[in-house]
Amino acid sequence: MELRKLLLFLLIFIPFFTHSSVNDFDSIKWNNLETAQSFSKNNPRPIFIEFTAKWCGWCKKMDKTTFSDEAVIDLLNDEYYAVKIDFDSPALIEFQGEQYTGKQLAKHFGIDGLPTMIYIPANQKSSETIVGYKTAKQLIKELSKLNR
Repeated sequence: MELRKLLLFLLIFIPFFTHSSVNDFDSIKWNNLETAQSFSKNNPRPIFIEFTAKWCGWCKKMDKTTFSDEAVIDLLNDEYYAVKIDFDSPALIEFQGEQYTGKQLAKHFGIDGLPTMIYIPANQKSSETIVGYKTAKQLIKELSKLNR
């Protein structure tokens, strides 16, 4: 009788465990900005920063659609150091030797609305801004123009 209960338990709950572990491999490897800058100096790649906030509906939509798209995941994981910054976080973030909160860093980049993404080339000497909600196809197109 106990074996039946164990088998029933396994049949019910194994799909939940396997589903979540599969998703762990199919997601963007988000870094903090300090780590991304360090990685980019040692192994040059552009840095991709997404500014987000809990109250930003379009940011949530991008998380569910654009940032869960396999082509976007592959592109960001293979060719960029991806960073996600909470606009409202009071935590200090180091960028090019200066300390910023999320809002201060957004202001540094001239951001006045979300979602906004920042492209920083591998040499870390400039930046480009990508403003607003982007589908996977639109984001890939924008990044390919910037990464030439």
